[in-house]
Amino acid sequence: MCARRIIAVSPDPAFASRLAGLLASAGTVERVGALADVDPSTAALCVIHGPVTPTDAVRCPVIAIMSRVSLADIVALLQAWDRVVGIVILEELDELADLATRVLKTDPGPLVLGTADIHTAIVHDYDDKARCLGAVMALADVHGVARNYRAPIEQCLDEMVMNALYDAPIGPTGQPVFAGVPARIRINQRTDHAVTVQYACDGTRFAISVRDDFGALQRATVLHFLHKSLISEVGVDRRAAGAGLGLYLMVSSATRVGFHVVPGVVTIATCVFDLAAPRLQLAELELVRHDATGRTLTRPARRLASAAQRRRTLLRAIAVLGVLAVLGIGIAIVPRLLAGPPIAQLVVTTVPPGAALELDGRSVGIANGPVAVAALEVDRSYTLEARLDGHEPARRQVTLHEGDNALALKLAPLGRLQLDSSPPGATVVIDGKPYGSTPLVVTTLVPGSTVTVMFERAGHRPARARIQVPPKGELKRFVQPLEVSDQLVRVRFVSTPPGAEVVRTGQLSTTDRTYTPAELFVEAGQVQRFTLTMPKHVPLVVEPFTPARGATDLEKGGPLVPGFTLRLEAAQPGKATVSRAPHCRELALPADCTVAPGTYVIELHRPGAATVTRAVTVDADAVIRF
Repeated sequence: MCARRIIAVSPDPAFASRLAGLLASAGTVERVGALADVDPSTAALCVIHGPVTPTDAVRCPVIAIMSRVSLADIVALLQAWDRVVGIVILEELDELADLATRVLKTDPGPLVLGTADIHTAIVHDYDDKARCLGAVMALADVHGVARNYRAPIEQCLDEMVMNALYDAPIGPTGQPVFAGVPARIRINQRTDHAVTVQYACDGTRFAISVRDDFGALQRATVLHFLHKSLISEVGVDRRAAGAGLGLYLMVSSATRVGFHVVPGVVTIATCVFDLAAPRLQLAELELVRHDATGRTLTRPARRLASAAQRRRTLLRAIAVLGVLAVLGIGIAIVPRLLAGPPIAQLVVTTVPPGAALELDGRSVGIANGPVAVAALEVDRSYTLEARLDGHEPARRQVTLHEGDNALALKLAPLGRLQLDSSPPGATVVIDGKPYGSTPLVVTTLVPGSTVTVMFERAGHRPARARIQVPPKGELKRFVQPLEVSDQLVRVRFVSTPPGAEVVRTGQLSTTDRTYTPAELFVEAGQVQRFTLTMPKHVPLVVEPFTPARGATDLEKGGPLVPGFTLRLEAAQPGKATVSRAPHCRELALPADCTVAPGTYVIELHRPGAATVTRAVTVDADAVIRF
C-alpha cells in the first residue's frame, strides 16, 4: 500500500521535525513552514501548528495543534473551518499518531486502549443501560478509580448511550423514530437495533465508546449544542437536562472526546479519561466524517416495547394467573414470566491473540485476551468473524445457550513475503502496484504465485526481481542489493547548529524539504550550488563545487551565524543588493534579508532612475524604506 501523504505545518522548523517524527507511523510526512509553501490539494491529511486560517486550497482533513485554550476558542475554530476534524492541545501530543491514523481510516474500528482488555456490552433498552452502567462502575472499582472521575465517567456513558438508543435510530421515512416521543415514554420502548458499548481501563486511562448503526450524527448538531451551552446566560449547573447539556458536560470533563461517523452506517462516540491528570480538562476533540462509499446502509429502525414494558404487561395478567396459582398451576409459571427472557454471554479468545472481532457485522472488540459480549439472545444464531493481519479471516456460526458460552477461534497464517534492500528505504512496486518502502512485509499475494518486484531508491540503479510467494503459513525473506548509480554522487550536508534547510541556490523550496545533517545525491560532473538556511541565522552559501564521478566522502556546510532581519521596502518597484551578503543580491522589493550584526551598504536600483545608496548599521531587526 502507498504511504499516505501527510503535511506537517509549523513556522518552527524544530517543531516541524518533531511533528514529522510523531506522525511517521501514520504516513509519509512533509514538513513546511506554512500552507502557502506546499500544494495541499493532494494530501491525505494536514497537521497545522500555529495560526490556522481557513482556505479553499485544502481539501483534506485538518488536525489543528493549539496552545491550551478555552472550549469556546475550540468551538469557534471548528465552526469557522469544516476541514478541521481534530483539535489537539500542544502540551498533549503523545497520541497524535493514533489520532492521525483514526482520521485516515475508512472505518472507525473498535475501541483500543494500549494492551488493556476490552469489555463489550450489547444494550437494547433503558434497563440494559442501567446494567451496563453497573458493569462499567464495577471495572472502575477494580482499578480504584478516584471518586472525582466516577461521576464524569457515568455522565459520559449515560449521555452517549441515551443518544444512541433514542436520538440516533432512523425510521423508514428517514426521520428519527422517537421524534416527539416524551422521555417518560421513550424509556419504556426500544428499536430492533442494539447499541454496542465497549469500555476498558489500563490503570492510568479509562475509556468508553458507544456505537450505533445509523450514522446520523451531524457535525453541525454537535457544534450547535456546544455553542448554545457556551453562550447561555444560565449556568450549566442550573439548567434542566437536555438541550445539549449532557454533550457540554462530556466535552468539559473528559481528556479526549471523539465522534466518528460513517453516514447511514455507523456512529462511534468515545470518551477517554486521564486518571493521572491533576484536574479534568479537554486535551483532544475529534469530529470525523468517514466515506460511506461501498458500504451497506443500515436498514430502517422499528419501535418496539422494551423487555421491562413487556414484563409489566404480563403483570397485568397476574390476577388471572393467580387463580391458576391457587390451583397449583401458576406457581411454576408466574416466576418464569416475571423473570423475563433468558440471556446469554459469549466469551471469545483467538489463537494467535489480537484479532478484531465482529458479531453479525458489529465490532465487539480486539481479542488481546478473552472478549466477553453480554446480553445476547438464547437459541439465536450469530455470525462471529475474527480478522488479524497476516492471517486468513475466521468465521463461525454460533447458537448460544443460557449463561456463558466460551469459544476459541484459530486463525491460519497467510504466506508472508518479507522484502528488504541494501541499503533500505527503496520503494517497492509489485506487478505494477506500489506497496510501500523497504523493509516491508506483504501478506496479500496469492500463495505459490510468482511476482515481479521493482526496487527503486534515489542515487541507486533500479533493480528488478522475480520472486515466488511462499505457501500459507510460511515466511520468505528476500534482500535486494542496490548499486549506486555512477551518474550520481552522495554529498553530506552539515551545519552548526543542525536543522538548517538544504536549498539548491536559485530554486524555491519544494514540498520534500531536507534538513541538516542529511545526505543528497547530485549529478556528477555538474556544477552544484546550495544554500543552508535557518530562521534568525545568516544563510550559508556553499561554495559552488563540481563532484567527479565516483567521488566519496564529500561533506559541505559549516557554522550558521545568528543574525537579524532587514525588511527592505520601497515606494516604487525596484531591486536591492546588500553588500557583504551574497544571499541578498538583486532582491525584488519588498524583501527580507538576514544579516549578521555590522554595517552594510544597500544599493537600490530602479528602472530609469539613479541608483540610491544607503549605509545602515544592524544590531536588531529593522525595516529600511526607500
